[in-house]
Amino acid sequence: MRRFSWFNATSLTLGFAFLYVPMIILIVYSFNKSKLVTVWAGFSTHWYGELLSNQSMLDAAWVTVK
Repeated sequence: MRRFSWFNATSLTLGFAFLYVPMIILIVYSFNKSKLVTVWAGFSTHWYGELLSNQSMLDAAWVTVK
């Protein structure tokens, strides 16, 4: 069996970073209070409340669950 080399470890780390760092950034910015993505205005769950009051989004989510 081949050993796990530094090249393999580096490639794996960069690959996972390429996949997961954008998702982490998206999750962090989803709690932004501002309407602008580029301006951080503080922590808020306001937009999740707006999402839960949008009937079309709830209907689409229910179709997905079914």
